[in-house]
Amino acid sequence: MTKPIVHLIPNAHLDPVWLWDWREGMNEAWNTCQTIVGLMEEEKDLTFIRGEVVVYEHIERNDPALFKRIVKLADEGRWDVVGGSYLQPDTNLTGTETLCRQFDRGKAYFRSRFGKDVTVAWAADSFGHSAGLPAIFAQAGMTSFAFTRPPASVMTLKTPAFWWSSEVGDERILAYRPEAGWYGCERDEMPRRLDTALKAALAGKLQNVGVLFGLGNHGGGPTRRMIQDVRDWATKHPEVDVVFSGLTRLFTALRSEIAKLPAETLDTKRGELNYVLRGCYSAAATIKAAYRRTESLVNRAERTAVAIATSSGDTTPDTTGMWDDVLFNSFHDILPGSSIERALDDQIQWLGGAAHKARCMELDAINRLAQRIDTCVAPVTGDRPTGVPYLVFNPHPFPVRGPIEIENCLDHRPLFQYKDRINQVPV
Repeated sequence: MTKPIVHLIPNAHLDPVWLWDWREGMNEAWNTCQTIVGLMEEEKDLTFIRGEVVVYEHIERNDPALFKRIVKLADEGRWDVVGGSYLQPDTNLTGTETLCRQFDRGKAYFRSRFGKDVTVAWAADSFGHSAGLPAIFAQAGMTSFAFTRPPASVMTLKTPAFWWSSEVGDERILAYRPEAGWYGCERDEMPRRLDTALKAALAGKLQNVGVLFGLGNHGGGPTRRMIQDVRDWATKHPEVDVVFSGLTRLFTALRSEIAKLPAETLDTKRGELNYVLRGCYSAAATIKAAYRRTESLVNRAERTAVAIATSSGDTTPDTTGMWDDVLFNSFHDILPGSSIERALDDQIQWLGGAAHKARCMELDAINRLAQRIDTCVAPVTGDRPTGVPYLVFNPHPFPVRGPIEIENCLDHRPLFQYKDRINQVPV
């Protein structure tokens, strides 16, 4: 019998916003990565996975020396850059355009800093996944997807590795949900988790088995005790190959193994992977409304500004900052409303700033367009107000028919003589 291969995948899931605000969350991410890098430089075979551009940018901006150490570990193949997204968003409520932007922004950053095309998507904690996600993954160049929610207690799977297909079209990706535990673990849990993984491997059809571990709901990652427990367990189980690995290495091994197996070995699942903590999808309506309004405004402002700039030969505006605001606030503990109240208050203010930037960009673009159009009105006789010209712009890529509400002041002053005479027409 072929020996099972247990791929140990050290990680440190950290919510930038949850039971703390974004300031604490981002600095804890920085501190966690600093701790892990030091441990990896001490433990020469230790590996680690880390996604989320927002974390790397925070470190790059505040601690360039640490960032260089991370890049060095990535070049050695030990620090596995995964996810391919700006951060780990909610994958049910977020708009399609925003999800696409997550990977457009994320993959471009990782290519520029690490020279690598990230192809493994990673969602440690999102509360389920919408049916259209495989198509978005495929279009973004993501070939694999690891997740831990929904867990087995909520959603059963025939095999830990399976093909996840879009309900419409032929796009599919290789997905994996570990059978032993979740993304984190207790300090003394590794022997028990490895026992569970071995049992699942012997009962299953795949030689390669992934095991996530590390402290991680507020950073943390693997500890020295966990590493030693792993080594002690491996010594007692020579019938298993135990390797420090990563998601990229796991999926590479799985694809190689699957290619030699009958097609029916892996299950194929179509549609959504849902639900977990579904009450979050009706909680904290204030943040949801602010997010959706801002997401729509940023989309509209960009379309308007880019279309007008392109038609006039002007330089197209940089919308990265506005989109980063939207991307950050699509995080899976912000948009669902599962963070503490003071943290959500911060995010509502953040979204307000993004909405204001979008309105300013849109106004500037419309004004530039108006400068190119004759909006003169015919003069009137005597000391009377003239007509008021209006420019109506359709920001959509399709014609729109429907009523338009326009507010128009009759004069540059209050018409006091018409107070309480609302049914009379001024002359």
